Amino acid sequence: MAPLSGTTVYKKVVLIGDSQFELSWNPELEFCFPAALANYYGRRADILNRGLSGYNSTWMRSQLDRIILELKHYDEDVVLLFILWLGTNDSCLESTEHHVPVPEFEENVRTYVAEIKQNFTNARILLVSPAPISKTGLAASSMRTKGMDRTQAATKEYVDALLKYSDDENVVRKIDLFGQLVDDAALKIAKFTVDGLHLNGYGYRVLFDLVKCTLDNWDSVRASDLEGVEPSWSEKSKEYRK
Repeated sequence: MAPLSGTTVYKKVVLIGDSQFELSWNPELEFCFPAALANYYGRRADILNRGLSGYNSTWMRSQLDRIILELKHYDEDVVLLFILWLGTNDSCLESTEHHVPVPEFEENVRTYVAEIKQNFTNARILLVSPAPISKTGLAASSMRTKGMDRTQAATKEYVDALLKYSDDENVVRKIDLFGQLVDDAALKIAKFTVDGLHLNGYGYRVLFDLVKCTLDNWDSVRASDLEGVEPSWSEKSKEYRK
């Protein structure tokens, strides 16, 4: 099959992560991150949500392999951006099956970034840190038992590991969602979650604002730099006046 040209198809923005991405489509949250991102890229890019609830960065290996196969047939200009949001489940305490040691988490991130760069040479990569947890929120929710497997200090280790990742800023950038939510003195962390762990509409709004600010200041991935698919209706109508 010949590659599909970037001039004839929508660009692709791929969300890779765990339940924080998988659940982000939920309309009951009142603010849906993928929908907001699709609106930002209106008529320019499709948003492919590939979040897998409960997965850690090691288990995500097969998901990345599948995504590469899914997108490889496109022209190199079509695959625009990957947003990787990993670490939420890795940071569970060592007694849990989800736990991934920090060095292994770091290696997974490095490996995935390298493979994306190798397979999609024009794509950009945005790394999002794990969000903070709320012990109060976890204790009051159906997550209260699993909440015993998490601590803020453990989560912070994975945030720090991700934020120290270094690469060409034109290709890879990072967002400190943890720091943004922790530093908001006006609202408790629980305000941003549905259960002390998973973000609610308020939390996803914070994430989107951070992502949008990053994209708006990033050449080649900002929406205004991309040509829309098909001309405006006013231009299209001229074809039928002849």
